[in-house]
Amino acid sequence: MLKDKTNKNSVRMAAKRIVHVHFLFVAALMAQILVYDAFKLLELQTVMIRWILAMAVLLASIGLWYAVRTGVAETTIRRLLGVLIATDILVIGVSVYLQRGMASKAVLLFAIPILTAAAYKTKAALFATTTVAAVTYFTAAILYFGLNFNEGYKIELYGETAFSIVVLFLVGSLTWALIRNRK
Repeated sequence: MLKDKTNKNSVRMAAKRIVHVHFLFVAALMAQILVYDAFKLLELQTVMIRWILAMAVLLASIGLWYAVRTGVAETTIRRLLGVLIATDILVIGVSVYLQRGMASKAVLLFAIPILTAAAYKTKAALFATTTVAAVTYFTAAILYFGLNFNEGYKIELYGETAFSIVVLFLVGSLTWALIRNRK
């Protein structure tokens, strides 16, 4: 029984740290939007979409932050952590699409939900998150390529996305190797 209580506190503490990092992530997203908008690098519609995406991550982060601060049950914290991970993946997937699909450097951001999933301390949660991130990335890249066919070659699309997906699974595997040793 004592072990469960320690585990609950560790999930709560991990969620607290994750929320603080997500607040920094939102600040970075907002700063990028402001700079790109100030220099007229983005169309107004893209700026509005990016603000909505940043607000989505902020709202999910605030929900988890509030739950951690008010001492709600661990199951609620775990669910809100899942909401935050899903929000991250959705926002990053849209960002990949908006930044030219396979040419997007936003694929790096998929490390955020993968590392966030480490708070669950289960292999299933970590690799489920990694799989959803990989599928989201592949979908965004394929959609962009299909609608903007002349911006690359099909072999380049498959080569770039395959390499990036392998790297995402390497990040998931390395994360699992680190948390497995801490259990």
